[in-house]
Amino acid sequence: MSIRRTLIDFSSLNANLERNAERVQEAVQEAASDVAQADNMERARLMAAFNNAIGKLKEENKEPGVMSSAENALAARIQTYLVEQALQNPGAKGDVVPVSSSADEVKFDNHDVLGWLPTGLRLIFRATPFAWRKPNPTAEAFGDKGRVALFSDWGTGLYGAPAIADSIKKEDPGFQLILHLGDVYYSGSKREIQERFSDIFPQASGALCRALNGNHEMYSGGSAYIEAVDARFGQKSSCVAWQNSHWLLVGLDTAYVDHNMADDQVKWLTDLVNAAGNRKVILFSHHQPFSQLDSQGPRLRNQLAPLLTRQRIHAWYWGHEHRCVIYDTEPIWGLKGRCIGHGGFPGFRDKFGGTPSSTMNWKTLPAAQKNGTTVPGCKVLDGPNPFIEDGPERYSPHGYVTLEFDGAQCLEVYKDPNGKLLAPPEAL
Repeated sequence: MSIRRTLIDFSSLNANLERNAERVQEAVQEAASDVAQADNMERARLMAAFNNAIGKLKEENKEPGVMSSAENALAARIQTYLVEQALQNPGAKGDVVPVSSSADEVKFDNHDVLGWLPTGLRLIFRATPFAWRKPNPTAEAFGDKGRVALFSDWGTGLYGAPAIADSIKKEDPGFQLILHLGDVYYSGSKREIQERFSDIFPQASGALCRALNGNHEMYSGGSAYIEAVDARFGQKSSCVAWQNSHWLLVGLDTAYVDHNMADDQVKWLTDLVNAAGNRKVILFSHHQPFSQLDSQGPRLRNQLAPLLTRQRIHAWYWGHEHRCVIYDTEPIWGLKGRCIGHGGFPGFRDKFGGTPSSTMNWKTLPAAQKNGTTVPGCKVLDGPNPFIEDGPERYSPHGYVTLEFDGAQCLEVYKDPNGKLLAPPEAL
């Protein structure tokens, strides 16, 4: 049985937690005491972290058979632990039952929670980050004529993700670079990385394959991610760069420090850009510098302000938000922002007013003030997601992007998971 098809039924888990609330809190306190030793403040922090994690899972809970995962490290590790325990010990840590043609779920009876909680929390209360690896000081060579496949938040092994991989493979030969912008669910464990990422990553003959770091990879410390991309792709660092005669492409790590960058990474990027001459610069990252529909990225903007205000960044592609958004050019920076986090995670559709459309379309939003940030106007991909069996009309579409370079020109192409065009190709 494959973990990439196995989900957590949070409803039965939560019902058990509530029925056994007193004994659950005793188990949490016992595990927190063991981990914190004599540090009472740390014990209290760990107990609060557990309660917060369960609260986050409640907020994100979707219909049975549909993946959900909170933006919370401990919550994601709890999900990973429960799935892996259920698969390793059938019947001991929840029963695995089919809920749709594409997913199984771990369901819990009245005794399961008290069986896994004490040991599980001792293992997952903390995760140690992998040792930072400095990026190569120079960019790899990239042909003046070539194509790049981009997708993000793809590491589910479900819904549109396998179709995207198949579509990219069908275009082989044709890609020089295949790049994932991060997030393998639930917490990027070794098994999840193997089955939801490495085993199904699309490859094309002669193409470089690379993957950026995401917050879900870091929820388990990121070691499984960095070891996998090194072993499978020969990618030594979570920061990468390529250039040809006209373009400099740079992949950043904005997850090792959440929604931020280490100082040496900023210097590395600045040195690459300063050495790039008149080349146009495209950035790729997991997290966003700004958003019409989600949180802003003030630390990224502040760190890169010298490059942005000099208008040295031509375009920036990111994921994290589970939607596809094409932004108007940012008026001060001259930046073309693109959110492409619609690679495989089931995100709820945004509400734009009126009756939701039953077909794929682009919704236009004007420029707006968001948390003190002026965000450019944009087009948001909307419509039902046919890859989700249970209530496809509730979930936003999946897809991927290709960039087609020809000398100084670059066309960006938006496609659904089956490779169908979602908009006419346009010059970037």
